[in-house]
Amino acid sequence: MKSHYVYSTLSSDVIYQNTVPGGADIPRVVAEVLIKGGAGIANDRLITPRGVVTSVTEQQLEALRLNPVFEMHEKNGFIQVSEHSVNADTAAADMIGRDQSAPVVPQDLPVDGQPMGSDDEPEAPQRGGKRRR
Repeated sequence: MKSHYVYSTLSSDVIYQNTVPGGADIPRVVAEVLIKGGAGIANDRLITPRGVVTSVTEQQLEALRLNPVFEMHEKNGFIQVSEHSVNADTAAADMIGRDQSAPVVPQDLPVDGQPMGSDDEPEAPQRGGKRRR
């Protein structure tokens, strides 16, 4: 069975579910596929990946292609599907980097109206230098 690779720059795992109408107006799940997330989130080894890869079967890929949320994520650049396995960080280089659920980073915080990552960033006070008396 041929594998496909789904590359994601989403911050959290997503379970894509396809449903059909069921009894008592309760939808019945007919397909469920988990796509790993965690891009931009430090893992237990303090490594922050730019992208994450999940291997899926052809049947799972068919189910994903029928899911409107998966289609939206792919259209907006957070998901990419490939038949070839590459490093997830390399694949993520051409994708949208952060979604709305990504954690706040210093560049998101304003300092005097300027983002923290700008050249006008104030210098941190120096420690361990000569003492003045």
